Amino acid sequence: MCLDSLSKQTYKLFEVLMVNDGSTDNSGTICKEYAVRDSRFHYLEKENGGLSDARNFGLEHSKGAYITFVDSDDWVSDTYLFDLYEALTRENADISIASYVKYNVAEAMYYFHIFEDNYYERVFTSEELIRELPNLENAELSYYTSWGKLFRKNLFEHVHFPKGKLIEDTRTNIKLFLESSKVIYINKGLYFYRVREGSIIQSVTENLLEDVFDALVERICIVSMSGLYSDSYRYSLLSHLEGRCAQARESGLEYSEIYRRYLEMIHLIKRMR
Repeated sequence: MCLDSLSKQTYKLFEVLMVNDGSTDNSGTICKEYAVRDSRFHYLEKENGGLSDARNFGLEHSKGAYITFVDSDDWVSDTYLFDLYEALTRENADISIASYVKYNVAEAMYYFHIFEDNYYERVFTSEELIRELPNLENAELSYYTSWGKLFRKNLFEHVHFPKGKLIEDTRTNIKLFLESSKVIYINKGLYFYRVREGSIIQSVTENLLEDVFDALVERICIVSMSGLYSDSYRYSLLSHLEGRCAQARESGLEYSEIYRRYLEMIHLIKRMR
């Protein structure tokens, strides 16, 4: 479904880099068939290095001036590329962001949270976006993710996805937002996000908690050094830490070292005024 949706794009001038990150299923065969059928599809293989490494590998081999990421479980609307590209070039932006539709596999159910009669656009400077980011992320998942966006490729000249880390999207997005001059959001569900039970995001482990902790600390450092820290970041940080603590307890991790670090950070932040 993912590759089919890309082949049906109304905007035709694109290349698809299908990166096989050491997969042992039949996905490689499917990708090779697409590469034979359509010259815009290119099949690449590499040793397993995780999602971030696969994205970095794709970036290194890409030839276009613009980049978008589509996870293999997901798919996009026919006008995905056209709408993102049109908005970006019209506003001379560095990043365009679209909304999404969630599909729950276990329930076989689509979840729509935006509708055609509620269409709007919003243009941000880099500083405006960073200042408002905690509130925007709280209202719209699209600001969290790497998918559902079109980036100017030159933004990645000094920014890469963190190899071997979870929560790679938010860690990278904030750096790309800082690198940009202008960002446009279009309130249109162009990306179809598939949710499965037992996904990486849903499975709470010590490793996940450690990566989340490091990502939160890194974010606060970046924002503070940019002079854009505000109370909204403090509230967001507390909310994330307390939420992950609850998940840790539910997963039986309340005696782990990383849980202790979360409690320590929560205590210190609450003392700050």
